[in-house]
Amino acid sequence: MTLHDGRNLSWHEHGDRAGRPCVFLPGSATSGHAGAALDAAATASGIRLLSVDRPGMGRSDPAPRRLLADWAGDVEQLADHLRLQRFGLLGHSAGGAYALAVAHRLANRVSCTVVGAGSPPYSEDWTRADGMMSRISRFYNGLAVHTPRLFGALCRLSAPRSAKAVDRLMNLAMRGTSADAEFARTFPDQTRIAMEALGDGYRQGSSGPTQDFATLCHPWGFDLREVTGPVEWWHGEQDTNIRPLTGREITSRLPNVTPHFVEGGHYVLFSHAAQALAPLRHSGDRSGPR
Repeated sequence: MTLHDGRNLSWHEHGDRAGRPCVFLPGSATSGHAGAALDAAATASGIRLLSVDRPGMGRSDPAPRRLLADWAGDVEQLADHLRLQRFGLLGHSAGGAYALAVAHRLANRVSCTVVGAGSPPYSEDWTRADGMMSRISRFYNGLAVHTPRLFGALCRLSAPRSAKAVDRLMNLAMRGTSADAEFARTFPDQTRIAMEALGDGYRQGSSGPTQDFATLCHPWGFDLREVTGPVEWWHGEQDTNIRPLTGREITSRLPNVTPHFVEGGHYVLFSHAAQALAPLRHSGDRSGPR
């Protein structure tokens, strides 16, 4: 679709096309193709999953120099375009922060928000307390803010742009004893989709994914305590990407949250998809025939 400012916004549809509408916001540098990993669970749950390409990723046009809060305007126009009065939100990792931005601004239209291991507001002092972030996270956050070109170049090196590159990354992901490696071995199809979506996120180059992540490191334009709608928060106790300590601090600041801290790594939203999607079964008016 074409937005009011002339930019194109792209999205992918999965699940039950006549089901309850839910907007899915995938992780950092990842296109909406990631929603395909939830297709079966969304279909079984009667959910119409609208998985969005954020600006500069997939097929959506860039939108530089924006606050995180501004993203809600794009989702509002998408909902208007699809004639959705009320809808649910689903966000994973960086997409969790973007989902909270929509929940904050469009509280009267969002029935429920489900977040899996959502990113914290990195510009706030509490995120730099001991144990909140790993050294590698601090390093990349600094690069994204102060040397974005270097950040983009480094991240693009790991983005698979061919089937062979996806195979190589899959082999790496399955190695070791970490919770995420166990997820990759147990759910290879979902893992492959995540790798493909990462490559698709860099379809237009590295500037879009870099801006997408850097936005999380700047002030968001709203406070977590202002997100008053219901939030279901899922987090893996063995998550080394966004630590469970960080997740607990975020949930302590959300006024209407139900936390689910379970065994697993960064992808518990996908390994526990049926349970995570359950609150979204009543997420909005059922979509009519298309």
